[in-house]
Amino acid sequence: MHEPARASRPMRADAQRNYASLLNTARVAVSERGADIVLEDIAKSAGVAIGTLYRHFPTRQDLLEAVFLDETNELRARAEALASAPVPFDALMSWLRLQMDFAAFGRSMGAAIMAAKHVPGTRIYEANKAMHEAGAVLLQRAQAAGEIRPDVHMLDVIRLVYGIALVNERASDPDGANRMLDLVIAGIRTQPSRN
Repeated sequence: MHEPARASRPMRADAQRNYASLLNTARVAVSERGADIVLEDIAKSAGVAIGTLYRHFPTRQDLLEAVFLDETNELRARAEALASAPVPFDALMSWLRLQMDFAAFGRSMGAAIMAAKHVPGTRIYEANKAMHEAGAVLLQRAQAAGEIRPDVHMLDVIRLVYGIALVNERASDPDGANRMLDLVIAGIRTQPSRN
């Protein structure tokens, strides 16, 4: 018979600082080098011993998952904050631009992280689902305001954004992704842009 799981104790203040420092350092490293991060370098840059890193993140995969979850939760929180913005269309566009940056970042995380997004029950799947649901609120508000076509679905828009990130991954045109996103936005609008 399984014993009930013990409630996890809160981390001590120094452990919380170390965790946050490791996570922030890893986020920067992943944005620069993708999944090819060196754990010893992360620990050194975060100002902690390698043993401290391994206490928080026993494997490279654990660290990458934590970074991806942190990014996903931040994007969900941004969508939730934008849900009360006075101009629904502008809120949605702001979030889609953040989503495009996130798509490029996520692609650098490696196949295992990307695959987990599609496996119900994983923490990555659940966080990704919550982030998409928060974004869907922004889409629904823009549709209710008459700015976005009613037949547009969030999953379709997300896939388009990820497609833009994919085809611009190694492109030499630094503004190409933004121009492509502008085309997608023009395609989902109910009215021509007033700009």
